[in-house]
Amino acid sequence: MLATLSLAACGGSGKGESTAEGKVTEPKAAKSFEDLSKALDLSVPDGYMVQPDSVGDTGPSDFEKAVADDGEDDAREVLTRTHFVRGYQRMWARAENDDFVSYVYQFADHAGAVEYTNRLTADAGAPTPGVTVAMFSVPAIDGAVGVNTSDPTIAASSVTFVKGPYSVQVVANGTTLTGLQSLATALAEEQYSRL
Repeated sequence: MLATLSLAACGGSGKGESTAEGKVTEPKAAKSFEDLSKALDLSVPDGYMVQPDSVGDTGPSDFEKAVADDGEDDAREVLTRTHFVRGYQRMWARAENDDFVSYVYQFADHAGAVEYTNRLTADAGAPTPGVTVAMFSVPAIDGAVGVNTSDPTIAASSVTFVKGPYSVQVVANGTTLTGLQSLATALAEEQYSRL
């Protein structure tokens, strides 16, 4: 899977935003990896540095990389059925075990993005020995799901959402949960606004 944890199914339409005139604007679909990469040019807190793609196996994700990153036996079938188009991942870090990653997968349509995101989030809250899992809300993003996980050595906060043809997951990692939820939420809100 994209991240080492699963999340609950995303609700909400995620199709677009209303303008002052009441019209719904659809997110602009990327036409290339370069277009998608620009959507991940986030403003990050001081001290975080973007990492080379070789550090976290990030960068562009074609179909074969998406299958490998998913890791499940049915990944090829699911990504084909949901009409995966392309993906991009970017990682920032300021110390070992103090980093965050934004994953943006583009599908041919909103339905594909929803189905794949539901796959990512299907096992939220499932008990894992030695791991504490707690859900949190992300009111600024309709249908977004937040999850905090921790064990004695590592912690993570993630926010997953759908916007138009995009399935997005932002994961912040640290040695404790202190500050991770607010970081993941702020980054997810910016990522949402850039799609």
